[in-house]
Amino acid sequence: MLNWNQLLAWRAETDPDSLALVDDLGASLTYGELAARVDGLAGAWSERGVVAGDVVGILAHNSADWMAHLFALTDLGAVPAAINHRVAPQELAGLIHLAGPRGVLVDEPGAALIAAAGVDLPVTVTTAEAAQPSFARPRTDPTHVQVSPHDPAVLLHTSGTTGNLPKFVPVSHQRLMSSAMYLKLTVPEARPGSRHLRAMPLFHLAGLANVTYPLFIGGTAYVHSSFRPAAFLDALVEHRIEFTNLVPTAIAMLIDEVRSRPTSPDLSALVEIGYGASPISPSLLREAIEILGCRFRQNYGCTETGGFPVSTLDPADHTPDSPRLHTAGKPALGWHVRIVDPQLRDVPPGTPGEILVRGSLPFDGYWNNPEATAEALTPDGYWRIGDIGVLDEDGYLSLVDRAKDMVISGGENVYPAEIERVLSEHPAIAEIAVIGIPDDRWGETLHAVVVTRPGQVLDEAELLAWSRERLAGFKCPRSVEVVPELPRNATGKVLKRVLRERHWQGQERAVS
Repeated sequence: MLNWNQLLAWRAETDPDSLALVDDLGASLTYGELAARVDGLAGAWSERGVVAGDVVGILAHNSADWMAHLFALTDLGAVPAAINHRVAPQELAGLIHLAGPRGVLVDEPGAALIAAAGVDLPVTVTTAEAAQPSFARPRTDPTHVQVSPHDPAVLLHTSGTTGNLPKFVPVSHQRLMSSAMYLKLTVPEARPGSRHLRAMPLFHLAGLANVTYPLFIGGTAYVHSSFRPAAFLDALVEHRIEFTNLVPTAIAMLIDEVRSRPTSPDLSALVEIGYGASPISPSLLREAIEILGCRFRQNYGCTETGGFPVSTLDPADHTPDSPRLHTAGKPALGWHVRIVDPQLRDVPPGTPGEILVRGSLPFDGYWNNPEATAEALTPDGYWRIGDIGVLDEDGYLSLVDRAKDMVISGGENVYPAEIERVLSEHPAIAEIAVIGIPDDRWGETLHAVVVTRPGQVLDEAELLAWSRERLAGFKCPRSVEVVPELPRNATGKVLKRVLRERHWQGQERAVS
């Protein structure tokens, strides 16, 4: 199996003039120019003392250069760590401590976040500095480090799970390569020269895997720094985009943008939209199929599965009258999916249980965290994906709930325990439980159920403002409810299922 640097070098030799990466900041790189840029950036990082084995953070919005820096670092044998630029300063400080990077690449907002977090790193490179012609120069010693396909192409971090700190997941060259190979097998129209538009953040596996995919096949990846519906729709039309991927929230925004135009935009080149990473309703899918006029494909997976979907709902199941729209499809190539009870015994079809998965590429484990790795794996090598699901008689997987109460809002994974730990410090709060409630635009939003301290009155607006000072925006509750007490079971555990029931009653909680 090749590594990504070998693949890009081959593309540069065989098809140097084909367009590889275009972004909305003005960059445009052919495969030949991308290879030269990667080599120059590798030289620049090497001059700053980065060597094989060093971790280097990337804390910046999407760009063509984001990808070039990633490949430059792996060409040195260094380990890029993609960090969510939407976290709060305190969260960033924890992630930096966890990864232990020698240096970091930042854009202007990332530099401000680093400063607010009080983080001091030996090497900090700004994207503005890296864009200067004098920054990137080919290495005086052109010897390339031998990079194994099993070496990390990137570290991606999870959010803090219930009761635990975030963890970094190494995603190897082989895993990213395999995910691209799978997508190529399932989408025959994707070919050299095909046009792909991407706006999902590159610090997310879905965002990164869907940019490496067109590079694998020799296509062109049009990369947007963030998702803005009007600019995204304009790009779909202007560049005659054939393939894109979105979270359901963005699909809803795109539909609204299409409807707002005085004349219907020409989307006739659009072949397929892939989606995932967030709850989606069958009604939204039906609307998208009607308004956007292309086919749809759902891929279900997580950071730990390395870009290779665990299951896929194929376009054939995306007809408006399909009974499968609420499902996550069938297990993908190379994956075996089991549904088990608390004793890890298989349950009959149609019975909810914990989802276990095992693939042809075993889970590599968490970065420098053997204890968490051991907890996540069963003795026979199945990965405990953390979701509750059902397999029906025909082999379709439906997701019922998240075993650890994770909420997915607008494509962002949010863990209520983390929110609860922060909000419980508010002087008026005695107890708090945070749940996800349905939202037409975001899939789910965070709802805080609060018991106040005796004699205290809680102002909802003040609490929401208080939370925004301490948490990333996507982790802040959108609504607050004050109750006399929280429902509990016999052992004192808060019954979040009871809190959610009245909000989800009569609605399908389908998760992609």
